[in-house]
Amino acid sequence: MQAVSTDNTSTPRLFRQLLNYMTAMKDDFEASLELLSEDVVWINHLPEHVPFGGEYHGREGVVEYFQQLAVAFEIGDYPVGEFDIIETGDTLVMVGYEKDGKALPTGVVFDLHFVWVVKFDAQGRIRFLQEHNDTAAIGDAFRSQ
Repeated sequence: MQAVSTDNTSTPRLFRQLLNYMTAMKDDFEASLELLSEDVVWINHLPEHVPFGGEYHGREGVVEYFQQLAVAFEIGDYPVGEFDIIETGDTLVMVGYEKDGKALPTGVVFDLHFVWVVKFDAQGRIRFLQEHNDTAAIGDAFRSQ
């Protein structure tokens, strides 16, 4: 695996595309939907009591996912320079963590380690994203104290 530089000359192509999507999502969520294929599939299987886990289909599904996430979770920081990535063909595998995410119902702040698998279509849009998150960490953070 390879550590990631965030400068454009040495950052692998697919990882750069994902970073562009993440930046666009923060700046203009509606416009960022254009960087997803129309039939995108976004999967994030989580413990039952975490309200935004599941499979989401199409751009409308991704909107639903982020609406559910917004009321339950405060996204932390992504130290992308510390991520490991693998790219092959149209597929990016990213190993990293989110620092200081917050479960809003409980107020618990925690780091969430993950592996994401992201596939892109011929136009460079995300067509598939599956999050493999540390379900014990996120489950504990959402568990009532």
